[in-house]
Amino acid sequence: MPIVVIAQSIISAISIPTEADNINIHMNDGELVSLTKRELKQKHSTPTDIVYKRNKEYHNIAVADIDYIRYESLDTYDKTANFIDEYNIMIKELDQHVLDYYNTKRYRKSRTSQTLAVAGWTLAVAGNPIFWAVAPIPTTQAALTMKQVDKAYVLNGSEWKACKKFQKEKIKALKEKAQQNKEVKESPFEIYRLSSPTPYQEHFNKNLEI
Repeated sequence: MPIVVIAQSIISAISIPTEADNINIHMNDGELVSLTKRELKQKHSTPTDIVYKRNKEYHNIAVADIDYIRYESLDTYDKTANFIDEYNIMIKELDQHVLDYYNTKRYRKSRTSQTLAVAGWTLAVAGNPIFWAVAPIPTTQAALTMKQVDKAYVLNGSEWKACKKFQKEKIKALKEKAQQNKEVKESPFEIYRLSSPTPYQEHFNKNLEI
């Protein structure tokens, strides 16, 4: 039983990143640079450039070239928005769905931890001394998670079910879009367009846009 409580506490704390967790940097030229929290390198960034690491290589994004930043995750927003604010870059307001989904998710996660905590303390009082060491884990998780919840956005019943369905569809759409962008960047036609244009290349590039 102690192992179950600990395991459930660990599982509830794990969150598998998806495309919805990315930081979406929209450039002045219309390009979209989508970064994961792990790729963003705050310590390497400078007053003029945001630095990220991808495929073992560091890349710079000139702050002056950024139009705005959009978040699809409240978790990512909470962890990185203060850093972005230092650059005075416009951050788009979080969508209603984002606020609904993540606040409800946090609330339910906290409630699950509370249930585990109650079970742990009950068994501890009942004479299982090992639970005096185990019970504080979900208790702490429940308290810390609930502090992050804005109950004005917590959904119940059918609303939460619909919200989860929409989130699943949203992640799928973002994943497909990311794959399409990757294929475009890796396309030989795109590489050809980026090379120094000759008169023929300019004609070829215009035909690609038609």
